[in-house]
Amino acid sequence: MRARALVLLFLAAGAQAVPTAPSALPPEAEVRRVLASLPALRQGVLNTQLAGAERDKLAAGPYEWTVRAGASRRTAPGAQRYLEQEVALERPLRWFGKASLDQALGEQGLAVARALHGDAWHEAGRALLRDWFDALRELAGVARLEEQLAVTQRLQSIAARRVQAGDGAALDLLQAETEQRRVLALLQQARQRSEQSLTLLAISYPGLPRPQADTLPLPQAGSEDASSWAERIVHDNHELQLAQAEADLYAMRASRLASDAMPDPTLALRAARERDGQERVFGVSLSFPLPGAGRAADRSAAAIKASMARERVAQTQLRVALAARRAASDSVHSHAIWTTLQEVQQQTIHQAELMQRAYQAGECTLAVALAGRRQALDAALTAQTAQIEALAAQARLQLDAHAIWSID
Repeated sequence: MRARALVLLFLAAGAQAVPTAPSALPPEAEVRRVLASLPALRQGVLNTQLAGAERDKLAAGPYEWTVRAGASRRTAPGAQRYLEQEVALERPLRWFGKASLDQALGEQGLAVARALHGDAWHEAGRALLRDWFDALRELAGVARLEEQLAVTQRLQSIAARRVQAGDGAALDLLQAETEQRRVLALLQQARQRSEQSLTLLAISYPGLPRPQADTLPLPQAGSEDASSWAERIVHDNHELQLAQAEADLYAMRASRLASDAMPDPTLALRAARERDGQERVFGVSLSFPLPGAGRAADRSAAAIKASMARERVAQTQLRVALAARRAASDSVHSHAIWTTLQEVQQQTIHQAELMQRAYQAGECTLAVALAGRRQALDAALTAQTAQIEALAAQARLQLDAHAIWSID
């Protein structure tokens, strides 16, 4: 109850706008196909099938019928000999509702396997989302640097014409060429990083379309408040469902071991022919093992494991609530940061254009124009990074709330 109260306390803090699903994502049908083909998720399917087989085994029980047959020769006083035969059929029996407990244990084990598969699907979706936006970030950086390289080439051409006409200093041309080489080196580094990111996507997620950084949408502020989204994340969360399913399983195991305080009896049916068939014997017997200290230790250990599992549920509730609140907050703040940096970008670009025209008119030095261009480049890269971060934060929020790519 304390953990639940803390969860609600986390969710109650703040209310801000949260966006709808961004279109910067790959097609959902392709994402589902790629995720389903991942080895970890294929293993999750097999693990669920294994849990189904173990459920059937628990329902059937561990005991089987045993048949015993024997023959012997008896020698009576007077050297008279008799042939005797015996056959017996015996089997341990589950008493006191143990069969129904075993069946419930099997069903709960299957529920744990399904929750584990759902959690693995969600984590794989998170990894794909992270790798996708990493590639978008690198591709966008390449595009901005290509634009900047074109600008430095124009400035270098202007400086060369002015030097040739005798209106400019040779130092201006040298500075322009140096700036061009600097931007070219940055571009080469960015291209290398983008190729690495694209290679990671191609190898990790075969068949996934290549991200396109030239068609990025603008982050949009949504109409729902952050607390409602955070509450959705908490109430439909695979990690929390898995922890609760495991806690229920440990509790049921503890209950099952507690029932073993009364040992299972063994029922035996016996038939025998003695003295060459002159005597026939039929019998029924029940045998009980005498419980020892090992059973009590097993029950104590199972009860402790069940208590530990309940504590893990409480810890998971707090962690999930905090992560949900953070995801909603990140989406809100990343959108605000992008809005501010977009305004800064527009101002620096305008300033750089004015400086470039001033240099062309001979009203400022090339160093001033190049400084303006560097500021514009930095602002453009920072603003575009903020744009991608805002889109990524929106997508993470949607993913955690199971609004996109849900396995359900």
